[in-house]
Amino acid sequence: MTGRLEGRAALVVGGGQGIGRAICEAYAREGAAVGVVDIKQDTAEQAAEELRAAGGRAIAIAGNAAKRDEVFAAAEATQEAFGPVTVLVNNAMWNRYGPLEEQTEETIGRMIDVGFKGVIWGYQAVLEQMRAAGGGAIVNIASPSAVLAMKHGIMYSAIKAAVAAATRSGAAEFGADNIRVNAIAPGSTRTDGAMRVVTEDAWERRRQRVPLGRLGEPEDIARAAVYLASEESSYVTGDMLFVDGGITYAFS
Repeated sequence: MTGRLEGRAALVVGGGQGIGRAICEAYAREGAAVGVVDIKQDTAEQAAEELRAAGGRAIAIAGNAAKRDEVFAAAEATQEAFGPVTVLVNNAMWNRYGPLEEQTEETIGRMIDVGFKGVIWGYQAVLEQMRAAGGGAIVNIASPSAVLAMKHGIMYSAIKAAVAAATRSGAAEFGADNIRVNAIAPGSTRTDGAMRVVTEDAWERRRQRVPLGRLGEPEDIARAAVYLASEESSYVTGDMLFVDGGITYAFS
């Protein structure tokens, strides 16, 4: 622990498991107080309890990224507990792959509501707090799919491309308030959720395509999220950092 985020309050939407959970853990180790938001209360509670047991400061917040009022409530709860939110991570996503003609209105609507509208609600929920605090850092979780074609992933790619665009435009719009907006594009990352649905053979095929010769771990993404939230990246905004072992540019 180096205290790179000491004294900051971070709101991590989609922080109960996987990449979001790893980001919460890394932020707490670096001194941030963390509002852990998950759609499932028990998942958020477990994450927050483990952060506190390790010596960190954290609260659990049940919230659906697709619901504007719930994202605002999460930001307010974090402010009440720890002071103004100066770090926001938009990590929540709900996704279904498949041929486009098989995607229902309900499925597409939910993907957009969580994956894109949730980012916008996050912006709106923290801007006033960040401005009052003199600035802040927003980290969006995008994807290499934002710039690459993806069979059976038209909606996922489109949503992540929209997140990338909102990152660039957010950087331009909020920069005068000393609010930086960046994104991370994780490559194939071995989260618990992904491990449940991807076979070992499929993981191996993915690994063989990665120039660095290994798959990503949630901690790889978390380290990038710490950098983008810290003063080390104080002159970086509007960027999308590919944490993917080199696969995007090797196969683009």
